[in-house]
Amino acid sequence: MKTNKYTIIHFMIIILVVFSSCKKDFLDKEPYDAVPFESAILTESDLDAAVNGVYSAMRGAAIYGRSLPIMNDIMADNVYIFEINSNRYISFNTYAIFDDNGDVQGIWSDAYNSILRANQAIESDLPASANVNQLVGEALAARACLYFDLIRTFGKPYSPENENTLGVPLILTYDPEIKPARNTVGEVYNQIIADLNQAISLMTIEKNSEYLSIWAAKGLLAKVYQYMADWENAKTFSLDVINNGGYALVDSANFIGYWSDPGATVKSETIFELSLDIAQNNGNNSLSAIYDDDGYGDAMCDSNFYNSYSNGDIRKLLMYTALRNGQDVVWVDKFPNYTNGTDVDDMKILRLAEIYLIAAEATYNLGDESTAKDYLNTIAQTREPAFAGYTSVGAALLNDITNERRKELAFEGNRFFDLNRLGLDINRGLQSPPDALNISIDDHRRILPIPLAELNANPNMVQNPGY
Repeated sequence: MKTNKYTIIHFMIIILVVFSSCKKDFLDKEPYDAVPFESAILTESDLDAAVNGVYSAMRGAAIYGRSLPIMNDIMADNVYIFEINSNRYISFNTYAIFDDNGDVQGIWSDAYNSILRANQAIESDLPASANVNQLVGEALAARACLYFDLIRTFGKPYSPENENTLGVPLILTYDPEIKPARNTVGEVYNQIIADLNQAISLMTIEKNSEYLSIWAAKGLLAKVYQYMADWENAKTFSLDVINNGGYALVDSANFIGYWSDPGATVKSETIFELSLDIAQNNGNNSLSAIYDDDGYGDAMCDSNFYNSYSNGDIRKLLMYTALRNGQDVVWVDKFPNYTNGTDVDDMKILRLAEIYLIAAEATYNLGDESTAKDYLNTIAQTREPAFAGYTSVGAALLNDITNERRKELAFEGNRFFDLNRLGLDINRGLQSPPDALNISIDDHRRILPIPLAELNANPNMVQNPGY
């Protein structure tokens, strides 16, 4: 009996050890949308998971999922935070932005986390194939997209005068421990162009709008050149997408349905969007929750901007007026699927309409006003078929292009960056806080501070002037 007793105890100890080991293995499972660097990228499946991890990180509420687009409209002249609010993005609304701001920290850290994942995929050493090349190209295009938004947020607008000013750090290898110094604005733009050109040379597979493609890379490159005022290249790449990409503008009859469709993954007007669905979304942290009356309902469209749309413009139906706290306000309904039980709105990063407007601005600056009006009126008359078209010339035509861009891309995260690159003061509506109505182009707050956490952790980092 004694022998049997100790044999049973010994057997039970072995079972417990094995079970504990199995339990630990179960808890240590790796996320499906990311590949730890220590595990290496050994197969095409690993590389695919790594690139999906990049898209997953980019969807986060701290960057494309909410903060970047809402910041661009609040700090410009499209949107203001209503007096009754959830206390989100108040600092952007009042321009009381300091280096310890949590939203600024989130933009910085989540963008660099996404770049870290992209670097892991780019550094993979798999044998070349169409699929491997495509995936590496997607990672390169994603890195370029992220750096483009980082430099526009934390660096001065590109110009010959600003080219050697401090931009953001370029991190081009997988190194979580690196403490980099800031590269110049010119160096960052050169890297963005290099990444996009390399991506274009690698990508040959077209999936759907939820993935970066050769046409998305060319469209982004047109936009980068627009921000650099390199009008020849902006024209070349925008026309390549318009003429050869196979995309089509959504007509006015289907425009509202286009925005109410949670994800337009077919090849229509959307060139690139970040996919969100019922299982994977930002929930209460989504962009739509900031606008939706069933969500926080914090952000209102400026009424002067709303009234700049004619009643025949289909885009005006993406907003609606109602009383709130005894005031007439304008609600934004461009992202209507916050309460949709089956899906939520994908985040559109690049649309064909923007490419037409880049072509209009490029041809205008190259002295071809007639063609510029053709591209401009293609957008304006598609959105309002009864509109006779713009007939302006000279500076008035450029103003019409700028205003049409504002109306077409409203609430998608472009206006603040556009005003910065154009060197324009910000004149906000009377519904904005009285102490933040007019922000000159020389105001140091036209670029955001380097986050305090980064300054504290990195001895090689320096702050932007004025903070």
